[in-house]
Amino acid sequence: MNKTECKKILKKAYRQVIAHDKSITPSSIEEEIKVVINEHSLEYIAYSKLAINNMQHSANDTITLKDLLAEIDILPRIYTKRLAIEKSKNIC
Repeated sequence: MNKTECKKILKKAYRQVIAHDKSITPSSIEEEIKVVINEHSLEYIAYSKLAINNMQHSANDTITLKDLLAEIDILPRIYTKRLAIEKSKNIC
């Protein structure tokens, strides 16, 4: 387990519980953690799909992990999280 990532997710879930005026219980934290993780997964999947799609339509013959990771570094500067998710829905 990555403790820093866990703490980050827990902080965000905690803030959401407080923002929705819910009491802090194991079940309310669990629900919010699931929401936070789902949001993160949508974002990660979207940027990954965009990176692969961009690489497929570039002049490169082969797609390497190094190229994909470089593309992932650039994409958040080009697309907001919301826009990336929307654009990735059109990619099969």
